[in-house]
Amino acid sequence: MSLKERIKKASNIYETRLREKIEKHHKGEIVAIEIDSGDYFLGRNEIEAYEKGIKKHPDKTFVYKRVGYQVTHFVGSV
Repeated sequence: MSLKERIKKASNIYETRLREKIEKHHKGEIVAIEIDSGDYFLGRNEIEAYEKGIKKHPDKTFVYKRVGYQVTHFVGSV
């Protein structure tokens, strides 16, 4: 599966299963989504979310999203 497809699948999981469940109490945190299982792990940053995720899925990769925002990071000037 391509990176673009993985991101699309993770976005779909977030929108259909997670948004309403986590945004109210976890806005601004990072969610790591394991796309094959749909499992997710919350943390204050990517490292914290990743460390939680690899405890359950040590051989998987994760797609990260900042809860409540369209982008995880912004680089540049405004």
